[in-house]
Amino acid sequence: MRVLFIGINHRTAAVRLRECFAAAGDAPPHLNAFRERFPGSECVIVSTCNRFELYVARPLHGQPNADDLRTFLSERFGVPMDQVASASIHREQDQAVAHLFRVCCGLDSMVLGEPQVLGQVKRAYQTAADCGSAGPVLHRVFQHAMATAKQARTETGIDAGRVSVGSVAADLARQVFADFADKTVLGIGAGEIAKLTLRHIMELAPHRLWLTNRTHQNASALAEAIHLSADVGGARPWEQLDELLVEADIVVTCTASPEPILTPARFKPILKRRRYRPLFVIDLAMPRDASPQLGSMTNLYLYNIDDLQAVVANSLGQRGDQAQDCERHVAAAVTACMSQITHADLGQLIRQLRAKLHDIGQDERERTLKKLGQSPDPEALDSALDEHTHRLINKILHMPLSQLNQHDGGTPLGFYAAALRRLFDLGEEIKPDTEPAEASEPGPDA
Repeated sequence: MRVLFIGINHRTAAVRLRECFAAAGDAPPHLNAFRERFPGSECVIVSTCNRFELYVARPLHGQPNADDLRTFLSERFGVPMDQVASASIHREQDQAVAHLFRVCCGLDSMVLGEPQVLGQVKRAYQTAADCGSAGPVLHRVFQHAMATAKQARTETGIDAGRVSVGSVAADLARQVFADFADKTVLGIGAGEIAKLTLRHIMELAPHRLWLTNRTHQNASALAEAIHLSADVGGARPWEQLDELLVEADIVVTCTASPEPILTPARFKPILKRRRYRPLFVIDLAMPRDASPQLGSMTNLYLYNIDDLQAVVANSLGQRGDQAQDCERHVAAAVTACMSQITHADLGQLIRQLRAKLHDIGQDERERTLKKLGQSPDPEALDSALDEHTHRLINKILHMPLSQLNQHDGGTPLGFYAAALRRLFDLGEEIKPDTEPAEASEPGPDA
């Protein structure tokens, strides 16, 4: 099996392109479409505010290839092929596995060491497992990636300190305002990112902090979770959103709405009521909650998730040592993971080869019996022929398997796997089984 990766992220694609994929809804319909189009291949989709990625395992010479995946993305998400081609990155085998491991460790995040991405990858993997699109190879890759990330984070401290999008959003607000004692902050949304961000906003000690969400119960639960006292603020009904926008100095929005909730049409009457006081909107949603046109309105300053990168750049140099340690963890883990995949593939090939040789032996046995015709002792003859077939197969397998057991690493095991397929016409399909993958076999006289 061959592992492939293709995707876009905050480094290769602007927010306006990433939200085309984020707006397409939940992963299961896309995973099901992938399985219908590429039967026999495995797929996991990882979608966050900063990335949309496909991890694929397919037969060695089968489909899909990189161009097939780009075509699938273009057609499935309605993005022109030239945009997909120019913005996407493509990796295969150990480089594809390494990319996933780096993502899980937070090494590929906008905020180095970001811990939230590991949970997002775990949920993406679980979704693919529930849909049946994650098979034996991706099960192994993702489980190894998540275990490596946990170990690397613990041993290197890469996720210590302020390493979330929420903390960066608070840092941005701190750059805009020197003092928050007279400022009113409005939080829109009640998800995990909203909770993390507002906790950091509370450290700035604003005069008021109001929360609102389409489901008022969720806003109330968030206020309780971040220990927001009534004298500072609390949850307000969604129907009061316009009134809250009149009061606010800073708006932090992160909902799951497929369409913008903050638009020029909504703000035109609000700006007059605000007497054109400056308003800063930090949009952390994907797709975006705030229409891009807001940025051109008078006294309204709009920041989206890509604008946070300038804030992030100021702190990257402080985490260089942890990042290097984490990269070393990743490199060693990728080597081990790819070795396991290759050995598992090779072990299944050997069992497939043995089964094929047994079939050959059985055919020869029946042919020999027909030639012998009547025998004075049929049972003894049957026993002798069975033993003959068993010994013949072991003798055939002994030499190549003894060479594999003495493998010194000079030639990749994948080379031998490809040779076995070609020499014995084993085909591409490898069926998952629960037996351990071993290359050792009985000697020629067993």
